[in-house]
Amino acid sequence: MMRDKFVATLLGGAVGDALGAPLEFMTAQEIANQYGTAREMMAGGAYDWRCGECTDDTSLSRCVAESLIECKGYNPKDMAQRFLKWSKTEEAKDIGNTTKEALARLESGVKFSASGILKNPTNGSVMRCAPLSLMYVHQEDALIDVSMEVSAITHAHPEAKLSCVFINLMIAKMLLGFDRKAAYDYAAKKVREIDRDFIKQYIGSSYKPEPSKGLAVNTLLLATSSFMKAQSFEETVTKAVNMGGDADTTGAVAGALAGAYFGSSGIPQRWSSVLNPKPAEHFMTLGEQLFKMKIS
Repeated sequence: MMRDKFVATLLGGAVGDALGAPLEFMTAQEIANQYGTAREMMAGGAYDWRCGECTDDTSLSRCVAESLIECKGYNPKDMAQRFLKWSKTEEAKDIGNTTKEALARLESGVKFSASGILKNPTNGSVMRCAPLSLMYVHQEDALIDVSMEVSAITHAHPEAKLSCVFINLMIAKMLLGFDRKAAYDYAAKKVREIDRDFIKQYIGSSYKPEPSKGLAVNTLLLATSSFMKAQSFEETVTKAVNMGGDADTTGAVAGALAGAYFGSSGIPQRWSSVLNPKPAEHFMTLGEQLFKMKIS
């Protein structure tokens, strides 16, 4: 069961990303006017995506997973170099501004421990954080630490780092058998211990996240709200991407959460079968490798 959910976490994130990619920058009303409810993989969007094509969200998640596997755990230098190498490829056509600025700092000689951008609480680290929850599923303190450290390579703002911690704790607890409400409540409790104000301001408050603003906390709240009451993986991700705005990132994070909970059998094959440039089997292999290598 846990092995399957490892696979589904990575595959689910990729599927949610690709489903949301053509809808990025559209409003919920524009999506409704054009598609009713967008339920199928399609081509198009701001970056002229191929049908089923994954964005920077999945590419960078892949960098995280591959670095963890190659280095048998978190190696900051290796991970930073993988991000930098990826940024020179065609896959980086939609690289976010915060990530781009941080990687330029890295390339100029700034160390990875100081390369992250502090001023922008954007969601470019939340979208790639899920593989950490697999490698460190049995090591909660280490998971919290690496979630913040990997975020800080590019996104050093506390809200970005804490959003990564929240998502990764939720995933890890669901992999260990918690139901989703218990996992959510546990993540909130642990993050409250780190920063009480973050929880007070955003979790269970009157704060209303805007899909059009690519903020880390907005992605956290939109992805979890899509997931918490959904009856299936498909319902979760459909709800997430139809909010519009940063639809690929909301879809990717919601997809990882739903994959960890519902498992791979819940991921529609009509979606996973068209993933590119890496096929579904690639994410399944990464999930299998992380399951075998998880640190206990």
